[in-house]
Amino acid sequence: MITSLTLLSPEECARLGGSIKELREYWIQRGNPQSAFFTLGAASYLDDPAEYPAVARRLNPILSERFGWLYERLVELLSRRLRAPVTFAEGLGQPGFHIWGTSSIFVTPVASVHFDLQYLRTWPENAPGVDFDRPLSFTLAIRLPQRGGGLNIWDVTYDRYVQFRRRLDARMVPADLAALLPPMRHPYTVGAVAMHSGLMLHQIGEIDQVFPGDERITLQGHALWCRGAWQLYW
Repeated sequence: MITSLTLLSPEECARLGGSIKELREYWIQRGNPQSAFFTLGAASYLDDPAEYPAVARRLNPILSERFGWLYERLVELLSRRLRAPVTFAEGLGQPGFHIWGTSSIFVTPVASVHFDLQYLRTWPENAPGVDFDRPLSFTLAIRLPQRGGGLNIWDVTYDRYVQFRRRLDARMVPADLAALLPPMRHPYTVGAVAMHSGLMLHQIGEIDQVFPGDERITLQGHALWCRGAWQLYW
């Protein structure tokens, strides 16, 4: 369901976290003005589709210059694991960062319960050569709170959810289905990339306690198979 592969050492993650903080002027605050949740990079699931390309054009060069070494390591790891070429999707945002400050780290299961369908916002349905049936999502944990972090997962695919909703002929959202089933938990490890299809119902996992100074910083990305290669974006 989820595959975890080591990419960075704890020491490399510590330096990477420092580099992300040095780019504080480029962070984008998400949510309300008091929120301590930020992104660094264009995020297709958050940015207005009309504005997303411009955000990507502005931030991609900054990410490439500062984190080119990280992208090289990531591409090498994914290519080896997937046994196929891996590149970056032209015109889309490169994999970027989630940054959660202490006050915004979840201590109750209230994060969005969802499927990763952001490709519907970024790739045309008739895009030639794109395989929409086997997407890829990945998370690299860079810094985690003292109590750790992870992903809540339910044994429900997007196809099964759609079939169930049609059978009931009723309005429902993924969280409605999650309320009927117990979640499983995939814990993150600092320096490891967690890979999955994104089409299993999931949610950012809560922790039982947050301590002063806790942070949750991750690299986020997705990929679609297109014209003989996995194309990365966020």
